[in-house]
Amino acid sequence: MEKSRKILTRLLLAFVLISIGFAFGRHSVKNSSLPVAESSAKGSYVNVYYMHSTFRCETCNTIEAMTRALLDKDYAAELADGRVKWLEVDFQEEKLLAEKFSVVSSCVVVALMADGEVVDFKRLDEVWTLMQKADQFNRYISDAVNLMLRQQGEKT
Repeated sequence: MEKSRKILTRLLLAFVLISIGFAFGRHSVKNSSLPVAESSAKGSYVNVYYMHSTFRCETCNTIEAMTRALLDKDYAAELADGRVKWLEVDFQEEKLLAEKFSVVSSCVVVALMADGEVVDFKRLDEVWTLMQKADQFNRYISDAVNLMLRQQGEKT
């Protein structure tokens, strides 16, 4: 009887902690300062989307922070002049965009845009497995951004 009570107590405690974590995570989601739909934007540019679910775990937040840090460090000029744009998107709310990129879980998507329309894109699902290997993670993101920037140069 005592053993059953301990197990039940631990299960209830785990449930409470998970519920609190979910509530905290849900309320700590930041909104993007950039609009998701940029159909009025003119010219060619590269959007780097961090596609996340409404509830974000520590790993999701780390992937976002690592991607943003890379862009701020290595693509500061491109961010400043608008050739690269950063967008944080809840794919559960932006269903059409998630459908366009076939997103079903958190990931990074790098998209070549022309006059507000997606011309080409690359979904970077491997960010999850590369997160613990910063050099490989950064190279993976950079390769995709550089590919789209090269395509952008060919189009202009």
